[in-house]
Amino acid sequence: MRIKHIKSSDTWLISKGRKILYRGRTNPLSSSRILAVALRRDGLRLLG
Repeated sequence: MRIKHIKSSDTWLISKGRKILYRGRTNPLSSSRILAVALRRDGLRLLG
């Protein structure tokens, strides 16, 4: 899983292989909710 920031468009991407799990302006490292949604799209669940 990769987290990448595209500065020219101020967009964050979370991807796994060729699959985009999250694309948006909010930093996913600062929001546990965004990470949970991205992991759920990949078929994983966070406990807690």
